[in-house]
Parts: sequence; C-alpha cells; structure tokens
Amino acid sequence: MIIQEINKSNYAVRRMDGAKGMLLLPDKSIKLIYGSPPYPNAEREYGVWRSSEYIRKMSPFLDSACLKLRDDGFIVINVKANREKSTSKCSSKRSLVIEKLAIEMEETWGLHCVDIEIWVKENPVPTGLRVACQDAYEQNLWFSKSSKWTINIDAIRRPYESHSVQTYETYEYKPRSNGNTYVRKNKRIAPNPLGALPKNIISGGVSARIDDHPATQPLYLPQKYIKATTAENDLVVDPWMGSGTTGYAALSLGRRFAGFDVVEEYVEHAASLLRSIAGGHDNGKEKET
Repeated sequence: MIIQEINKSNYAVRRMDGAKGMLLLPDKSIKLIYGSPPYPNAEREYGVWRSSEYIRKMSPFLDSACLKLRDDGFIVINVKANREKSTSKCSSKRSLVIEKLAIEMEETWGLHCVDIEIWVKENPVPTGLRVACQDAYEQNLWFSKSSKWTINIDAIRRPYESHSVQTYETYEYKPRSNGNTYVRKNKRIAPNPLGALPKNIISGGVSARIDDHPATQPLYLPQKYIKATTAENDLVVDPWMGSGTTGYAALSLGRRFAGFDVVEEYVEHAASLLRSIAGGHDNGKEKET
C-alpha cells in the first residue's frame, strides 16, 4: 500500500490521476495539498481544460481533498487564468474561472479562504498580446479545511528593509484624530528578531530549471506553504506533481510526500529527483494502481 511506502521511505509517487491517487491514502491523513493543476485553456500533454469545463474537471480533486485532509489541513492551488481565444467579433478576454473556482471551494466544498495570494513573476514570458497588459502574475488559492486555523507565521517571516529598521529605531507611533483606532497610545515598535511579517504577495523569477516539464515551478513557492502549514513528518501531497518540485521541497524540510501525475516522463523524473534527496530509496515509481 502507498502509505506503507511513505512510512518506509518518506515518499511515494504514482503515474495516475491525482484525484484517484489521493483516495489511496487514509482518511484525514494529509496536512497540506499543494499543487498546480492544468491552467484553463492551456494546451499541454494532458489535454486542454477549457474554461467552460474547468470547475467540473477540478471537482474530483476537491472531493478527494476534503475527504483526505486532516481537520487542521490546508489546500493551496497555484493557477493562472489564461485568456479566451479571440474571434473576429470578440477580443481575447481574461477568463474569470479561477475566481469562480475560489468561490466554489467555499460555497460547494465548505473550505475556508485563508487568502488568495499573488505570485508576481519578475521574468514573465512575453505573449505578444496587444489587447491587455503583459501577463505577469498567478494566484495561489489558500484554503483551510477548518474555519479556525493556525499557521506558523515565524517560519515564513522575511528580512526587514533597511529603512524599516531605521524607522523603528527612531519613530514613535501616536494616536490619530481621524477615527482610526489601531494606535490607541504613543508607542514604539521593536523589530522582531525573526524578521518582518510575510506579505501575501510573492515576488520572484520563474524557474530556471531546464527539463521536460513545460511549467516547472520555482522551489520558493511550495516552500512557503509547507513551512507555514506543516510540521516535521507531516504528509504533503501534490496531485499534479509534474517534475517533483513540491516533493523536493517537502523532503528537504523533513516532511513526508505523496505525488501523482498522469505523464510517465514526469513521474520518472520526479522519482529520480526524490530518490536523490531521500537516500536512494526505490519506492516503485513506475507502478500504476
């Protein structure tokens, strides 16, 4: 069984549909589901998920997620809303299906929105689009299974800007006369030794890794959510595993991992990557269930 392999080697990967793969895991066993599903209207090896059918195609994954997530678990979906194709009578409009997906995650699946974070890509790929600005961001839909959750803010703090530290050293915050009450009396703020509070905007370049996957993620994306929502030995799952970035991040941080993908080449690449960090364990990467 897959859970036995995970307990033995700290990871397992399968070439199979991720929604079905998650059903192989025990109920309420997953602390974090992090992954990047096919983007709406993008042409990939696994076919095209049209905007008109996107929610339907995502439904099995969310059904499995709700069953297998721990009561204190989280799901983070990284996705970009591609544009609709232009016609002779209609420009290439931006699809709103990702916004619809976020609403459905709350209203249909009963999940609770921690945040919708923005990944700003510092080196976006030029698209040649002339009816809107260059596409330079993606959304991270961050949801909790429970309506009351806790995250490890300290684990994802960021370095202070030098001017912020200088401000804290000399500036005294005073009550305002405009009705705002978040400052009730004169006070100074001491910088936290672990760093500044994290922002809900992530800025960085797209991955520089070169392999056979068309959309390899940078490591810093899954790292943030693994650090924020999991502890050592917790189970992290990526149902759209691709070349294995989420698994690599999870194992590097002392978590356990299960990953699924329908493309054999991606699964083989991910298995090789994970073996290299897990000490050479062979967990049957080519099995199909």
